Amino acid sequence: MRRALAAALAAFALPSAASDFPSVGALAQDELRRVAADLGAAFSYKGVTPATALGLTGFDVGLEVSSTSIENSGLFRLAGASSPSHLTIPKLHVYKGLPGGFDIGAFVAGASEVSAALFGADLRYTIVNDGIATPAVALRLSGTKATGLGDLKVATAALDIVVSKRFAVVTPYAGAGTVRTFASVSGSLLDQVRHNEGRMFAGVNLNLIAVNVAVEAEKAGDNRTISAKLGWRF
Repeated sequence: MRRALAAALAAFALPSAASDFPSVGALAQDELRRVAADLGAAFSYKGVTPATALGLTGFDVGLEVSSTSIENSGLFRLAGASSPSHLTIPKLHVYKGLPGGFDIGAFVAGASEVSAALFGADLRYTIVNDGIATPAVALRLSGTKATGLGDLKVATAALDIVVSKRFAVVTPYAGAGTVRTFASVSGSLLDQVRHNEGRMFAGVNLNLIAVNVAVEAEKAGDNRTISAKLGWRF
C-alpha cells in the first residue's frame, strides 16, 4: 500500500498528457449529464475516516488515492478527452478536530487522466461519540471544485451520515448520503446540469502507534470507488 500511495502522489508532479474536454460543447444535454454523473462520482468528497470526533487537539493527516469506475468513457472521447475506464485521484487529505464535536477537513488532489486539479472541504458534526456500548454517529457536509477542465466546470456538494465503532486500534465504519453534481460548459447552449445521486460507503480505519491506515469502498449509482489512505491520526 505504501508503494501504491507513493506512486499515486508522484502523479501530482507529472505533466498530464490527457485532454481537457475541448469538444464538450458538442455533446447533447443528456450526454453532458452522463459525463457529469461520472465526474461527480469521482470528484465528490471521500471522507476515508470514521465518525469518531478527533477532539480539540486531534489531527488526521494522510496521503490518499481514490479510483472510480467510469461508465461513459465513450462520451469522454466524444468530448475530446481520453476514454478512461477509471479515474485515479491522488490526494493530500487533512482533518482537524474542533470544539463541541466538530471536525473540519480539506484536500488537494489531481486527476491526470482528465487534466484536473481538485479541491475539497468538509465540516463534520459528531452527534454521538464512541461509548462502551454505543457507536459514533456523525453528519458530514462537504463540497469539491475541479479546475483545469477547459470550458467544462464541475463542482459537487454532499450530505452524508456516518456510523463507526472503535475496537481497540480498529474502527470499522459505514455511511450513506447524497451527492449533487453541478456541471456547465462556458460559451455553449447547454444548460447547467444538476445531477443528484445517492451513495453508500463502508471502510475500516487501523490506527497503530507509528501509522494510520484506512480503506473505503463506495457505490454511487453505477460508479464504484476504492480509496486508501496512509498517514497519522492522533
